[in-house]
Order: sequence, then structure tokens, then C-alpha cells
Amino acid sequence: MKKSYILLIIAIWLLGSCSYAQPKTENKELEEFVTDLSSANVKLRGKLLLFGTYKGDLSGLTYDHYLKLLKENESVSDRGLSELIQKSDKHLFLAQKNSFLIALYSKDFGVVLYDMADSAFTDSIKQIGPNDKVPNLVDFIGSSGFRPQ
Repeated sequence: MKKSYILLIIAIWLLGSCSYAQPKTENKELEEFVTDLSSANVKLRGKLLLFGTYKGDLSGLTYDHYLKLLKENESVSDRGLSELIQKSDKHLFLAQKNSFLIALYSKDFGVVLYDMADSAFTDSIKQIGPNDKVPNLVDFIGSSGFRPQ
């Protein structure tokens, strides 16, 4: 009985220490950034369509004003988001009457992504390795329906 108990303890310890049993946290910062970006964009879009300068028409929204508004309207969960966006290596911001889109390339995160403010999900994200060519952001958003003016 004592040997069975010791074997059980060893088996539990081995299972608990295996890498597959541990939660994956290597991309936790990226996951949080992507989630915060999409949810903050949806909230901001809704607010801008209903109130203030852009009420009913977002086509005049610029990248700089977007960042300013994002900062002014940040919540506890997305604090620092505008700074992370500003740190991206490339960006593309497009606004149309009822929505806006932001595409980013971040060397720190190793991704290129775009998010349309229509939904609470990031629309596309692609891992970019250190030796991979960074795609043109206009080409990357090709399936979005947004076009640069």
C-alpha cells in the first residue's frame, strides 16, 4: 500500500511538471493586445457614431485623432493600448462613413494584423518570422473591403 501511494505521488508530480501540462503563456502579451485592440475599437466606434464630432460619419477620423480618442476613452482593461499602437513599426489607418480599420506591423510581437471596428474580434493576424518579408499593409487588408482614398 505504501509503495502504491509513493508511486501515485511520483506519477502526479511527473504529470504536473511536464511541459504539456503547463499553460502556454509565451504569447500572452500578444493575446492581450489583440483582444484589447478589437474590443476598444468596437467601443470607440459605437461612441463616435452616436456622439460628438463624428456622429453618424467616421470618414473624417484620422490616425492621430484615433490615438487621442483611444487614450481619452481607455478603460482599466485596455490601459496603455494607444502607446503600444504608437510603438508599432508600420501602421495603416482607414476610416469610412460607418467604421474604421487599423492595420499594424509590430516587430516586437512578430505579427502583422488588421482590425475593423465592426466586431469584437481581430479580423486577420499573421505571424512574421525574423527572416520573413513584411507584407504591404494595403495588400494585407485586401479582403477587408476598405480601400485607401
